[in-house]
Amino acid sequence: MTDAETGCNDLERWADGSWYLPTYAEEYFLARHHRIEYVAFEQRIASLAWLHNKITSGVDTELAEMQEMRTSGTHRVPGWEVDSDHALRESELVLDTDVRRIGSGVILSAAVATLESLMNQMLDQPTDYRLHKAGLTLKARELAFRWHASIDHAEFDKHIAWLRTRRNSFAHRLIDDVDRPQPTHAPVWDFDDEAVDEALGRISAIASMLEEGWEQRLRLQAQPISARDNGTSA
Repeated sequence: MTDAETGCNDLERWADGSWYLPTYAEEYFLARHHRIEYVAFEQRIASLAWLHNKITSGVDTELAEMQEMRTSGTHRVPGWEVDSDHALRESELVLDTDVRRIGSGVILSAAVATLESLMNQMLDQPTDYRLHKAGLTLKARELAFRWHASIDHAEFDKHIAWLRTRRNSFAHRLIDDVDRPQPTHAPVWDFDDEAVDEALGRISAIASMLEEGWEQRLRLQAQPISARDNGTSA
């Protein structure tokens, strides 16, 4: 991430040169109307992008240190050289597979939960409390219906379907399936940096459409009753 890519200046860096945390959202979502609900959502997206960056860099750093140990041989315990090599290889494998995948899957799942939390705030009608405990698809369907003029339904539905299948795939991958009587033919999705980037991008695209619908609603509510009845602006 460079200054040119983010438009950041030196004031947006900490003293140690690291990025000021809110800048991590800039690649994905920026609240255009500065409503509190969407500013909070922007901060959560920044938090998730920051956390994923830290997980990835942490794994890379650990693997680099292990490679140095392998080259220098400092990991070897006298008399247990073969076992020491095996333990190091196993640690490298777990870091480069399970830790990366679980880290990416956790970020993806948390990002979807962040989107659902935002949707719950938009579902503020007296009878909407039932939808708060409903799944992502039902929440999205109701909001798309209410704010149809602000939403590209084909794009919206495609993003929701992608997020639903990836989130569910990750959740089921953590369940022990040894007792499943029939083999599953469901696709096996990758959980890596690209999947997280795509998830955050899709979630932000959905949030942008919802933000426009929410803004129009709030502006309409702020108009005098006479102006609303006449279909004019205040």
